[in-house]
Amino acid sequence: MSKQFETLLETIAGLAAANVVIIETLHERKLVDKTHFAHAFGRALDTLAPDLRGGMTEHTLRALRDRCMNVPAGGGSDFQEWLGKLLDPDRARNRAED
Repeated sequence: MSKQFETLLETIAGLAAANVVIIETLHERKLVDKTHFAHAFGRALDTLAPDLRGGMTEHTLRALRDRCMNVPAGGGSDFQEWLGKLLDPDRARNRAED
């Protein structure tokens, strides 16, 4: 993988993480209920264009939805699995063999 691609991927992942932090902070301060965000991410998934299914957009929306519904981070969301395969294909292959 090229250094430029890795840098871009880390930047995009950082932006997605920042959104989660904002949602979590607003929820902790009782300014918003994060389940509203989970439903919004779910609606976005329901209306996702066919050409975006199975790609990073779908995986990111699923991960954000799961996070807002308090699905455990170690539960292996679709996004985490996809990102793991992308960043370390050998590790993903070894998991599949276990």
